This record gives sequence, C-alpha cells and structure tokens, in this order.
Amino acid sequence: MSGRRLWTRYLVAVALAFGFYPSSAFADEKKPLIISFNGPAGEAYIGKFIKGIKATASDNGYDIEVYENQFNQAEQDQQVQQVLAAGKKPDVFLWWPSDATAGLGSLRALYKTGVPVLKINQLPNEQDKKYIFGYAGPDDRLRAANAGHMMVEAATAKKAAGGKSFNVIVLAYPHSYGGYGLSIEAFKKAIEGSDLKIIGDVDEGFGQSNGYKGAANLIAKVKDQGIDFVYGMDDAILSGGIKAFEEAGYKMGDQVIAVGTVCNGDKQLITEGKEYGTTLQAPLLEGQLAVKMVTEYLKTKKLENYLNFTPNPPVTKANVDTATLQGFDGKTYGIDELCSGAWGK
Repeated sequence: MSGRRLWTRYLVAVALAFGFYPSSAFADEKKPLIISFNGPAGEAYIGKFIKGIKATASDNGYDIEVYENQFNQAEQDQQVQQVLAAGKKPDVFLWWPSDATAGLGSLRALYKTGVPVLKINQLPNEQDKKYIFGYAGPDDRLRAANAGHMMVEAATAKKAAGGKSFNVIVLAYPHSYGGYGLSIEAFKKAIEGSDLKIIGDVDEGFGQSNGYKGAANLIAKVKDQGIDFVYGMDDAILSGGIKAFEEAGYKMGDQVIAVGTVCNGDKQLITEGKEYGTTLQAPLLEGQLAVKMVTEYLKTKKLENYLNFTPNPPVTKANVDTATLQGFDGKTYGIDELCSGAWGK
C-alpha cells in the first residue's frame, strides 16, 4: 500500500476518533419523514396549520409530505390508499380526518402499517383512540365554554340596560364533524341558568359561504320569534352569518349580538363592534404542537400526555390589539400572526 493511501487512512481514522465525519458519510442517511393528511391550504385556518407543521418540521430536521382534501372524506380515503399502494412508510402519520366516523377505515389502514399515528384537531373518540398514540390540537370544550361565558356576559349587560329578549341561534359545524357534539354540549352548559335560549341550530357546513347560506335560511324560519344572539362555532362561518343578518336588515352589535370562536374570520368585525368576542385559537401553534409531539414520541415511544391542547383564551374589543401567546418554539406571537382569515396573512 502506498504511503499516500496509508496517510489518507490515518487522517480518516483520526477524524472519526474525534467525531469529525466527512459529509459523504451521511449522503445516504434519510431524514425522518412525516406524512400529514388534512384539509385544504386554501382554507385560512388550515393554511396556517400547514405553515406551522412545515416550518417546525424543517427546524427539527424532518421531511414532510402534506396531502390536502377539500373537506371530503372520500377524497381523503383515496389519498390514503394511494400512499399505502405506493409503499410509503413514514416515521409518523398526522391524521386530521374530514369526517372522523366515515374515515375510520382509513385510520385503521394507517394503523395496520405499523407506523404510529397522531390525531390532529378533532379529539379522539371511543372508535379511533386505539389506532393513535395521542392527540394534538384545540380543546373543543374550552373554546365553546369561553364563547358561552362571553355571551352570558353580553346578555347580562343587555338585561341591565332593560333588554327582555335573549333568543340564540347557532351557526354550527356540520353535525357529523367530531368537534360539533363537544362544542354544543360545552356551550349549553356555559349558558345554563342564564336568560339565553337556543331557538335554532344551522348544520350547513364549513366556511363563510355556508355560514351565509345557513344563516339566511334560519333567519327566514325563526325571525318571527325574535333573534337576539348568534353563536358561531368558527368565525369563518360566523362572518358569512353576519353578512346574512345585515342583508336581512339587522344591526349587528345592537339588535343582534354575535360571539364566535377560533378567530378565523375578520378582525374588523370585533373592532367595529359587530362581533362581541371570539377565542384565540392559533393554527400556527397547532402545527408546531403536532411536530413537538412527533419529536417526543420518536425519542421515547410514548407521550407524557395523551391529550395535548393549544391555548384558547377569550378575545374581545378590550384586548384584541394586545393579546399575545408564546409558541411551542419559544417565540412570542401577536394576534395577527396567530389568527387566520382577515386577521393577518
């Protein structure tokens, strides 16, 4: 063996002994892979969630693939079958079903691959909890309870000013969606014992256009009873509902008081007094939390907490310009970065 080759082997041995590795040593090493199944990036909330998981995955040295469906479980099921047929085996699946019940078969198929699954956004239920290693996302009960408490506060002020009618309509998630049952139950409990009375519950769908359509139809049905309050399970739905109320001749903030959740609508509605309040639910932090839970699981093969929630504090005109939250990356974010829709891009 030539002296040059011996010298080269000696230098490599010394480098390895001291922990220095040539870049080519990792040329074939693959980064851990996350595959996420979720709704469309074009929807403001989900768009920021995707931004959160992608940025946090990159910061933590993961590759990530995102499969978007248009709030369509059949489409999502097809995506799952395509991924499985391609033989893709990531380190973790993120599962945000369009319909948790209808999508149970796809979740079961993911589980059978042996790849761990983290459920996102919709709380686990009795049918799916055995197929996942944990949950990361909002607390449906907390945000609905906070909305209920804000509405009771508004109703109390109205009564003190001489108001006598307290009828409520609900602009809800689709009733088949996992968060609906938990939200309506917590909201009803929060307003229990007050003068508030629910007289209608719209099951139209997600987004502003569905909120508008559902509210317009319900207004026509129950307007003779008198409508005084409206609860929106998502501000995008509520934004459409407020438009329908205004077109029907109602003055928001005066004749009808609106309370929403998720801050996925229009900040101006609160600053102008058309919406009494909402809850600060940040999809960016939801994405960060998901990747944080992935990291914890890959290191320990379990989670310290099976359920892992993002914060969801109430927001009204009084604190809409000053509210902040600390992200799961340690940074502090302002409300325009945390909320979605017309709150900030």
